[in-house]
Amino acid sequence: LVAPPEQIREHQRKEEERPADGKPPDPSRPAAAARVVRRGAMRAASVTAAGSPPRGLFGACTSVLALGEDFLCCNSTKDLKAPKKTNSAPSGPPLALRIGYAPGVESAGARLGPFGLGDDVAVTKLEQYKGLDPLTRRQSGGGSAGSRSLLPQEGPRVAVQQNFYRARVCVSDGNGGFEEYWCLLTVAASPRDRTIENVQAAVDDAVIAASYAHRFNEQTANLHREIEGGDHDADSVVGVRVCIPVGAYIIGGTEDSVAQPGQAIALSLYPFKEVQKFVFDGTEDFVELPQAFFHYCCFLSNGREVVADIQGIEDEDGDVFIVDPIVIRPSQITAGSLVGVLTGAGAGAGA
Repeated sequence: LVAPPEQIREHQRKEEERPADGKPPDPSRPAAAARVVRRGAMRAASVTAAGSPPRGLFGACTSVLALGEDFLCCNSTKDLKAPKKTNSAPSGPPLALRIGYAPGVESAGARLGPFGLGDDVAVTKLEQYKGLDPLTRRQSGGGSAGSRSLLPQEGPRVAVQQNFYRARVCVSDGNGGFEEYWCLLTVAASPRDRTIENVQAAVDDAVIAASYAHRFNEQTANLHREIEGGDHDADSVVGVRVCIPVGAYIIGGTEDSVAQPGQAIALSLYPFKEVQKFVFDGTEDFVELPQAFFHYCCFLSNGREVVADIQGIEDEDGDVFIVDPIVIRPSQITAGSLVGVLTGAGAGAGA
């Protein structure tokens, strides 16, 4: 279950040479098993129904984090690449999670993480980047001076302050090994707001946005086939992909300043270090694909739903990856606010 010491040392050497580019390690490298909490060990410590906080949560966390160094990702959270012997009690991973809400489904508009309902996940590193700061503007009311926004003024999706971290996580590959990914971890700033209901609202908005993105990409593929011919499909065309998060409970870890056992966070597969606002308050730079997606959603829903605060990154291939969108219903917006954003975006395009 744990790689021999010589394999661990070789793995550490290779890790030092590998850039943190968000790509998973080669699953043939067994030393990764020495750096994560064993999924089976965590399950054995606390067996519970998926979707609810584990019973005896604090006792379960104590059991997990006291299993010994063979079961832990490292002995020091300050240096995750160099586990070493120590006489002190093992510290464990910064955060240990159990997935409690994962309704996302595969589609041409969705980018899903390698997480399933009931899975245990070890967060082995947490980082905060200034490039992620645009994510906080919705909750902080940080629109530009003179801008107009169609966002509602209340509700957990706009009123609850959030902290955003770039998180390196390790998960089981299903074959006795482990895989490593860079993700976006979202946690409410206030402990009282770290509820699974608040997380579910964010996940559900992303699922709805991804369903629109799937149809948008299908329509794009149809247009390519009509104009160019060929075998274009929704998965291969340049399009919009929504990073659908999962909801997870904290079941242990050393970073209790981030979140404590029993609280809920959201976790999305998003390896990028930056976020750009594409459609927010009408003052952002014009980028064609997300603007087209915004208008398409309004048209397709006949005004019943608006996918707003479209943000994320455009990669080198032209695909737009969206993270943490919000879906607004008619009772939450007015015709004036919608026209204000549309005309504001048009003005930004001509600037």
